[in-house]
Amino acid sequence: MQIGQVIETEIGYTLSQDDDGIDLPQGTIKVRISSPQSNDSTKEHYAYPIDVNRIHMPLVGEKVLMVKTPTDQNTSFHKQARYSYIKIVNIHNNVNTNVLPFGNVGQASSGGGADPAGGMGGEPLADDTIVQISHEEKDIPPLQPYDGDILTQDRYGSTLRMSSTVSGGPYDQPTQPWSGTPGEPIMVLTSGLNVAKGSLYVIEDPEQDKSSVFIAANHKIKIDSSQPKFGPPGSSILASTAFEGAQIVLNSDRLLFNAKVDSILLSGATTVAISTPSWAVDMEEFFTLFDDLLTTLQKVFAGLSMFPTPMGGPTLPNVPALNEVIQIITKYKQMTQ
Repeated sequence: MQIGQVIETEIGYTLSQDDDGIDLPQGTIKVRISSPQSNDSTKEHYAYPIDVNRIHMPLVGEKVLMVKTPTDQNTSFHKQARYSYIKIVNIHNNVNTNVLPFGNVGQASSGGGADPAGGMGGEPLADDTIVQISHEEKDIPPLQPYDGDILTQDRYGSTLRMSSTVSGGPYDQPTQPWSGTPGEPIMVLTSGLNVAKGSLYVIEDPEQDKSSVFIAANHKIKIDSSQPKFGPPGSSILASTAFEGAQIVLNSDRLLFNAKVDSILLSGATTVAISTPSWAVDMEEFFTLFDDLLTTLQKVFAGLSMFPTPMGGPTLPNVPALNEVIQIITKYKQMTQ
């Protein structure tokens, strides 16, 4: 294996060719290798992503771990090899940048012996080599890992956690925004983590993070809804923090559901609830009331519920129909927030 310092990434973002006119795959970078044990000392090389289905683009100035891999030019008589990069080398224990603009890999230390840090010192890269977004300013701490977790994090504050429930333990952030039976799986996808200054680790917070998706097998999700209730008094609909079970929770400032060709389908085994600043509507209850109203109107217009009219006197109220409408209106107004 070799460690190379990234000196160019632009070739990986668009269709590029190497010095022989051969197309370079997406994600290709250029690295500099410097090692007393390598015949490639101080040379610049193309390095290809070892897995084109999962590309982690490094930054200029970062170190990458590389291996030599076969090329599509290999034959039984003529074997060629190229460098493929596997991972970005952790230098600063920082999820958003590990740029080390000084030095090449594997150089001898100033004392003449091998550099125990793997040759992380040496000559600085030219100032015009690093032309990219300044990632140092983001200061994003890593996710708090829990026992058995699988974590994926990018440089910008988007994360994917595959986890379960823990109780206690030697964690910097021991309180999870979910609860449930230990061992039950949960996945959390977050974009825009809320980062407290000075935190060693960060934990998802649906109240503060910009956007998140919780896919739970048997959990309660600690999240407050933007509206206080989902249905009229006595409704069986549980508040978002009260339900425990298999559920998916979408949380953001705005949600857009767009069906480009067919319909948007909403189907609930018990009901569908809609909550706005003014209304908390249980759709099962709403359509039942609407059906009752239509039934009452039908009886009136069909003459099945008559308005009493005394001989020579004015038409009197249809009390039975009026009482039915009053009951409907009373239940309807209970759907207000």
